[in-house]
Amino acid sequence: MDRAYPPINNLLEQAACITGRSKEAAGEVEPTEGYKRRQIKELIEFANTNNLWIDLSHFNITYMDKGGENEVFHDGKSSVIKLNNFEYAGDDLENFFIRINAHNKFFSNVPYQMIGFSYNSRQEFSAVLIQPYILAEREATEDEIAEYMEALGFEMDYIDEFHNDQYEVFDAVPNNVLYGIDKDLYFIDTQIRVKK
Repeated sequence: MDRAYPPINNLLEQAACITGRSKEAAGEVEPTEGYKRRQIKELIEFANTNNLWIDLSHFNITYMDKGGENEVFHDGKSSVIKLNNFEYAGDDLENFFIRINAHNKFFSNVPYQMIGFSYNSRQEFSAVLIQPYILAEREATEDEIAEYMEALGFEMDYIDEFHNDQYEVFDAVPNNVLYGIDKDLYFIDTQIRVKK
């Protein structure tokens, strides 16, 4: 992007708070699958009220890839921009905010910053996230990933799944974890959930 990203203090926490209030307001009135619809509606109102819409057409970015939940772009400099459609949050957007906060806690060398909201190419309401662009030597190996996760206090359940007393990290596969030119590992796109 040609300009600095807007500084938005605690946007992630504010949006998470809104989704939590929406869920509490729903109470027993609607089934669990209704939470997400109500949460998205309230986040759209929040974006409108606080002018938090990001129009990516105003920026010089390059499309990189698309997955189940993210459309990924590069600003040509130091950041990756992800339009996240909340697909992997299930029926409650709180899961998305829990995952992003846990990611930033455990993988602070490649943190997410939420800068606003937009619609993706399929016109799905999405969070706009930025993350540092990593200069990678290669993908991490399964052994390197396991060693890194164990150093963080996680135990391996499967080759790509780990847990500690609070969280489960999964989809920690080589194409989601990069071996940087600085010899550090960067977990750029794993999934995290609260341990059941």
